[in-house]
Amino acid sequence: MKFTDSQAFVGKLNNLFNGLIALPLLINGFGYLEISTGSWSALIEPTNAVIGSMLIALTGLVTYISIQFKKESRKLGVFDNIQAKMSAYYSLAIFYYWSVFALSIIAAALLFLFAHPAFAVLYAYMLFWMSVFRPTLRNLADLFDLGDEEKKKFLNKEPFE
Repeated sequence: MKFTDSQAFVGKLNNLFNGLIALPLLINGFGYLEISTGSWSALIEPTNAVIGSMLIALTGLVTYISIQFKKESRKLGVFDNIQAKMSAYYSLAIFYYWSVFALSIIAAALLFLFAHPAFAVLYAYMLFWMSVFRPTLRNLADLFDLGDEEKKKFLNKEPFE
């Protein structure tokens, strides 16, 4: 994928990022409010062991995926030009954002299924990780390990050659 400038690149990443946060946020927020007001009761009454196991598994999975994303993102310096770095990062980010989106939907489903607010807390944990990797010009310029001139062009949103 080719990008004309850093603004187009970050704009495309932010649209995906914000879009994949919006739906689970609405679902989890609604679910939490319904459960906390007593309007929604559990469809399945699980044991604490079942809830704990699911929470540990999902927390571990989102943590693992996030750490792997960070590790892979740091390897972008091996690419020769900015287009290759942006394309590689974009591919990584798409996988990461969609993975966390899927886990967020699972957390929302479990929130409604078990009517346990711990799954809303789990979603807040996922939001924390997403906020760590929120795409900004400054963060990406640092991550891409750009030279001074290239970094200046990137931050000033100048067109790429």
